[in-house]
Amino acid sequence: MFGIQVNSFEVKNFFAQKIGKSTFVWKIIEFLQGVSYSIDYLLFYKFRLFKKASITEINIEFVSYCNLRCILCSLDHEKTKVRMTAETLKHFFEDLLTDDRFSNLKTIHLYNAGEVLLHPKLEEMLDVIKYFKNFAKEKNIHFPKIALLTNATILDEENSNILIRSGILDNIRFSMDGGNKEKFEEMRLRAKWDDFVKNVTTFCELNKKSAKPIPTGIITLVEYENKLNTKWMSEEFKKLLNMVNGYELRYAHNWGGEVEIEELKNKNKKGFKVGCSLLMHQLVLLPNGDVTVCCADLNSKGVIGNILNDKLYAIYQKPLRVEMLRKFMKGKKKEIELCKDCETF
Repeated sequence: MFGIQVNSFEVKNFFAQKIGKSTFVWKIIEFLQGVSYSIDYLLFYKFRLFKKASITEINIEFVSYCNLRCILCSLDHEKTKVRMTAETLKHFFEDLLTDDRFSNLKTIHLYNAGEVLLHPKLEEMLDVIKYFKNFAKEKNIHFPKIALLTNATILDEENSNILIRSGILDNIRFSMDGGNKEKFEEMRLRAKWDDFVKNVTTFCELNKKSAKPIPTGIITLVEYENKLNTKWMSEEFKKLLNMVNGYELRYAHNWGGEVEIEELKNKNKKGFKVGCSLLMHQLVLLPNGDVTVCCADLNSKGVIGNILNDKLYAIYQKPLRVEMLRKFMKGKKKEIELCKDCETF
């Protein structure tokens, strides 16, 4: 990227975890985000000095549904259940790898709202990615890192071996909220702590024995009443955190305003602020080929196109998305229906 890329959501969680919450630090982070956004907007959209896309990450959702009912998730479990086909995934990669304007793309995340491992043809889908990864290597074409996030509830030995054997993952992370067994099962409804521990342990053991172990991690949502450290957590919880290569502790966000969180009620009443790093740097490919503007849109309200009808770059340039970017540049977030109540920007 030619601008200063600052993912405010991750940076804020990093500082909250390391030094605690601070209004002064938050203001500095938001100022830097505004500077970063302004530079990128001017270079990539206002003056179009660069033909390359500003996109640095794309989420690919294999299935639109999940087997859990997490209390801090906004996914509508009544919506139509859709599974991505191998043909749609091939179409995406053929488009992506023949368009060097997406050379800024650093990471493809194999997740969004749905649970990846629920796809009935998981191995076939991973084989598609493996084919294009090898193709890119042979043709000396840039290929992004591949990351996967799973709730691990069905990460049995068979699925673990499928993921490890695929050879395409540059990292894998597990969602493990709470801080102890009771809170984990309270926050992640339908998940059973003992099964989760068994599955993650099994994966880690198999992974260590593989020729090229996949870097592992855990993302843990922590309730606002607790600090972003492990001192208060149960020993069994900390043991699992220490089993992987790294972990990240986060406070929950409100998924575009669709989840009510008491501690965030007054946050969106703050004044003028420039930019959203998610909108600037991200796209999400949904199972039916639709493309939405960011990962906080779990219920497909921000769809701007479909890769089966348009080229990815044409979707990236859709007037609706560009207008959203312009309004963020002018601090008019409240005029964007999808984003007006979101606190992740």
